[in-house]
Amino acid sequence: MPASVASLEALLPRLSSATFDPAVFRKTGVFVVRNAIARDVVDAWVSEWKVFHATILEKGRDVNRANPVSLNEQLPERLAHMYREPVFAQTLKAIMGDHIALYNHRFVIKDALSPNKVFLHQDSCYHAGNLNKCSVFVPVSRVDKDNGGLTFHVGSHRLGVLGDAGEIDPTSFDVQWPTVTPELMPGDFVVMDSRLWHESGPNLSGIDRIMADMIMQPADDPTGQELLCGEWQTDVFYSPKTITRHFVNSRILKIVKYEKQLAQLKADMPAQH
Repeated sequence: MPASVASLEALLPRLSSATFDPAVFRKTGVFVVRNAIARDVVDAWVSEWKVFHATILEKGRDVNRANPVSLNEQLPERLAHMYREPVFAQTLKAIMGDHIALYNHRFVIKDALSPNKVFLHQDSCYHAGNLNKCSVFVPVSRVDKDNGGLTFHVGSHRLGVLGDAGEIDPTSFDVQWPTVTPELMPGDFVVMDSRLWHESGPNLSGIDRIMADMIMQPADDPTGQELLCGEWQTDVFYSPKTITRHFVNSRILKIVKYEKQLAQLKADMPAQH
């Protein structure tokens, strides 16, 4: 095992603190910031989620077939703009500088409708724009191994983008990265390099796992959706939500084409009796 990989084991106890450590983060690709959000803010988010769940989600939700844990429903105002809480951008200044923007904000949940595991993957291969992006995972419930908490392959971001998208086979690499599945409570948050491999197990406890996933980046990225601090460092923009319209042909367009053809073939098949 390379010495640099072996040294990651020694850093595992330092991955969690009330103070963000950029030096540790750069080596590990992940850091848990504890009790960093004001209690009144956290309580307001939790209360808003409970009302949202009781009035909207208990009636059923539109489960995303491609990514069941990603919430499709329109979030209420307070939850829809959680990323504006200053602590997040202030924390990321240590690794991104003074000018920071939002790339995307969503909720990822594991409830009775999406309890299954999420395979090992990295996020960068699904993103547009520059690679210097981080997810900020913010729990609005208890998050642990029993209800499908995230497992991070510490240091795996060092391999960069692997060149394709999908489930990663960690045994195919000579290097095996240490893993950690942190327990989280409302008030904590996780900063993760978007290149870092991560996965999550099934929700076995039946207690809903509720997290916001805010992707942030330097404000020189043309895919920025909203300025969070500092000033824009670019005057050209495009939306990552409509990237297929910029292509005559692409992997995504081919997949859509083949899926439509397959569906038509199945529809044309004679009924089996």
